[in-house]
Amino acid sequence: MEIAFKNKITEAIHDKAARFAEDRGLHLLRIQVRGTPEYPVLEILLDGERSVMVEDCEAVSRDLTAAIDTNGLVKGNYRLDVMSPGLEEPLAHDWQFHRSLNRLVEVHYEDSGEHHTLHGRLREYSEMEIVIEPIHVKGKKPTAPKPVATADGTVTLQPDEQLYVNPVALVKIERAHLTKVMVQTEMR
Repeated sequence: MEIAFKNKITEAIHDKAARFAEDRGLHLLRIQVRGTPEYPVLEILLDGERSVMVEDCEAVSRDLTAAIDTNGLVKGNYRLDVMSPGLEEPLAHDWQFHRSLNRLVEVHYEDSGEHHTLHGRLREYSEMEIVIEPIHVKGKKPTAPKPVATADGTVTLQPDEQLYVNPVALVKIERAHLTKVMVQTEMR
């Protein structure tokens, strides 16, 4: 029952939310429905090649609220939250990779059944692979997550971190092996 009402609401508002996002030059990244059938909470996540502004969220919220109310897309009371993604949002689409070129990223991937983490600068991407210029850290792999200051900024090394003692110019990772790629905060 719970999943059915969430799917029904998502299907009812998806096309309109996507159109309102596109009208602002953005993409509808995701719709998440939480709450109860009597009081659902609709979360609309927008992203794009440019930064999502507060005005974008307000406009999409206003337009989508009008469409929901006019067309009866959601029964009863609901809460609508339109927002942009935070840094914890993984990169998945080409336009996200393009926007993140030369940024410090944390890459999680699988290779031969093993999980690996790699920190470095995203230098290239294609439909088939991403290219990372890894950070270089002296020392051994940590046994628990460990913050480390590097020339590229502070990163949290993971126990499965791929460390390169000798300089490695670029590491290519097939996109089919990626499990998560996230932009890291850079403070200099």
